[in-house]
Amino acid sequence: MGFVHPYEAVEWAEHSRHLAQLHTHEPRNTIRADTNDHEPAIDVERVPIDDLGKNNLSPASRPEVLARKYRNAGYTVFALTEHEYYVDRTKHKDVPYEEMPDVLAETSWPWGDRDGDPTEQPGTEPLDGTEFDPAQRDMLALQGTELRGRFQGTLQDLIGLDTDIGHGRQESMGTLLERIAAQDGIALLPHPSKYRDTVSVGDYRSLFESFDVLRGLEIFNAHDRYPGRTLWDRLLTELGADRPIWAVAGDDYHGRARPSDGKRFDRSRLVLLLPALTREAVSDALRHGRSYVQYNGDAHAPFVESIQVTERAITVDAPAATRIEWIAAGETIKTGDNVEYEHVADEPYVRAAIHGDGDALTCTQPFYVE
Repeated sequence: MGFVHPYEAVEWAEHSRHLAQLHTHEPRNTIRADTNDHEPAIDVERVPIDDLGKNNLSPASRPEVLARKYRNAGYTVFALTEHEYYVDRTKHKDVPYEEMPDVLAETSWPWGDRDGDPTEQPGTEPLDGTEFDPAQRDMLALQGTELRGRFQGTLQDLIGLDTDIGHGRQESMGTLLERIAAQDGIALLPHPSKYRDTVSVGDYRSLFESFDVLRGLEIFNAHDRYPGRTLWDRLLTELGADRPIWAVAGDDYHGRARPSDGKRFDRSRLVLLLPALTREAVSDALRHGRSYVQYNGDAHAPFVESIQVTERAITVDAPAATRIEWIAAGETIKTGDNVEYEHVADEPYVRAAIHGDGDALTCTQPFYVE
C-alpha cells in the first residue's frame, strides 16, 4: 500500500525550481533578447499568411541572443537543439550523411563559435556590450541536437542531450539511442504524436522497454500543436513502475514570425527541482523525473510549491491553481488538491493536472500505485 514517485528525494523547502528549455533552434530571423514576446512579429516582418513558418526575411540572430532571451524570461537551464540537417544557417534536410559527413557531423555547440559580428544585426547585440556567457548569468547550458533515427519506416526526431553527436546518419532509432548511451547522454522523444500515422503505442512501448537512455516524452510542444498526453497515459498504464517515462515539454522555438495562435516562445517548458544548479543535478533530475511540466498558453501555468505523499494520500500545494484533476489511465478520477489511496488502489498510476487561467496547465510526473 502506498505510492512510488520521483519526488521522494525532493526537499521542497531547500530545493529550487529551475525553468528549463530543452527544445529550441537557432533563430531564423532577427529577435531581441530584451522582450518576453514571440519574435519576430508578423507586422514587422510583413509576412504573407501563405509564408508563415517558412519565412527567412530579416537577418538571423545568433544563438547567444536566443539564450539571453530565455535567461531574461527566467530560464536557468537551456539547450540549443538544432536539427541535424541545419548547419551554418543552411538546410541540408534531404542530403545523405555520407555525401557531406564533415559538414553534417557539426553541431551548434559551442554557440559562440560563429562567423560574423553580432553587432551588424539590429537588436541582436549584447545589451551590456559583451558576449553572453551563460555561466556568468547563472544559466546552465547543455549541448544538444535534434537528431533523426529510422523507426517504423520513417525518420523520426530524437533529442540527444549532453552528447556531441551531430547527426543520426540515417541509422535505426535503436542504433542512435545506443550511440547516445555510449556517451552517457540523455535522450528525449519530441512531438511523438507527429508520427501517429506510422508509429503505434506498441512500437513506442517496445522502444522505451529496450532503451533505458530514453528518459522522457514530450507531452507539450510549442503552442500544444502536437499533444502527447494521450500517448503518455497509455504508456504509463501499460508499462507501470517497471519502466517510468517522464514528461517533458519544449517550445520548439525557431525565431520565425507566427500568427497569434501559433506563437511558441515561453509556451511549453520543464521545471526542474534541484538542490543546486550544476550539470550533475540537472542530469540527475532529468534521469529520475524530479520535475514537472508546464504549458503557459497565453497565461501562466501554476507553480507547485510542494507535494506531500503518505501511504494514504497525495496532496499538491499549488496556490495559483484554479482546478486540480487527478488522472489515472487517461481519465479524471477526482478533483481537488489531494487524492486518497482508495480512489486509485486498482490503478497503475495517478498524476495531477493543475489548471491555471485560460488553457494554462501544469502536469506532475506519475505516482505509481503499490
